Amino acid sequence: MAKWIGKSILSLLFIAIGIVFWVTAPSSGGTSGDSAFGPGHFPKLLSAFLVLLSGFDFFREISKRAKDDARLAFNMRVVAGTALTFLYIYLITIVGYFYVTPVFAVCLLLLLGYRKPLQILMVSVGFTLMAYVVFYRLLAVRFPV
Repeated sequence: MAKWIGKSILSLLFIAIGIVFWVTAPSSGGTSGDSAFGPGHFPKLLSAFLVLLSGFDFFREISKRAKDDARLAFNMRVVAGTALTFLYIYLITIVGYFYVTPVFAVCLLLLLGYRKPLQILMVSVGFTLMAYVVFYRLLAVRFPV
């Protein structure tokens, strides 16, 4: 069996394990005070990160294999970007805008091919800080925080 097939199968296995953990994790309890996010959400957060990171690993293995076929690599980026956006929208309501947005920006910039760590950090944190100052403080727009 080719090495890339084994790595792809392993990534898919970890995605399946993360989904099983997500479904079987208790969905109630553990919220502290008025916050919607509490210790009861920790197992679901871990399983979401397991699925996300395994998905990136699977995408990396497939895109290594499809370097010759530019159409397949483009389609994989579109699918990964769409899945990442849906995950971002879902996690905003659970974790909060100001926590999820920098992580989403880092993942999206990596998906788009940026590899300079300082540039990625400055863009992701800078955009979040700009949104915080302009919209949350100056304009008093309510974010799901």
